[in-house]
Parts: sequence; C-alpha cells; structure tokens
Amino acid sequence: MKVILLKGLGGLGKPYDVVEVRDGYARNYLLPRKLAMAATDGNIKGLEKSRKRFSKQMDKARMMSMDIAERINNLSVKTTLKTGMDGKTFGSITSADLAALLLAEGIEVDKKDIILKESLKHPGIYDIRVHLGEKVDAVFKLAVLEQGV
Repeated sequence: MKVILLKGLGGLGKPYDVVEVRDGYARNYLLPRKLAMAATDGNIKGLEKSRKRFSKQMDKARMMSMDIAERINNLSVKTTLKTGMDGKTFGSITSADLAALLLAEGIEVDKKDIILKESLKHPGIYDIRVHLGEKVDAVFKLAVLEQGV
C-alpha cells in the first residue's frame, strides 16, 4: 500500500515522502496514529503545497539551529565533580546535567540531543557534541574540576 508520511519515521522516510509499506502496517499502525495518510490521487495533488510549506519551515528551523550552533561552538563551560581523599569520584556528569549547564548559559537543548558515549566520571577537559537538527552539530568545551569533600 502506498502512503504519504506525515511525520519522519526512522528507517521509512521523511515527512511528505510517498513510500510503499505492507497493508497491515499501514492500516494498523501508520493510519490510526496519524503518522501517514493513504496516497490517493487527491492527496498526492495536495502534497506539493504541503511540501513547499514544510520546506520553508525546515529552512527556518535550520537557520535557527545554525544560530544556536554558533553560540554553542563559542561556549566554554565549567563544572565540578565531587572527589574523595583518594581521588575517587562520587557520581558522574550526565547529558541531563549538561543540558542544565547549557540552560544556565541561556541555550535550551534537550538532553537527548547531547551526544555522550558514557557519563563523565573523571576531571578533565572534554569536547561535548550537541546534535541540533538535520546536518547541524555543535561542539563546546567542558572543564570538569575536582571538588574535594
């Protein structure tokens, strides 16, 4: 069954793409959840208007993301991590902590957009990557200092 995607789905496509899916997947999952609509002749004709409007929205969102990326690229943030007498650390710095640090700097990002392979458990200087949208990434410096107990 051919459907027009209304929202981007990981391995299926971007919004307003016409894709071929199995009938049951379309009827039982995509259509009831308003993730897609049937690709009828009338819907395909209306698709061009929707694509143009969506393209303008995406261009605007990309420009906003690039402005935020520029601010993040010029940013350097400091934070502390509690350490014991023997140098052992207590706790770690997670993506939620980094999102809060960026919010304190006036930049609002979702914790899911901060890319960490693992939480930071040692003092040092790190380059933290933030994914802001399609093909827009930024990197900021994070200095993790020791805070003795």
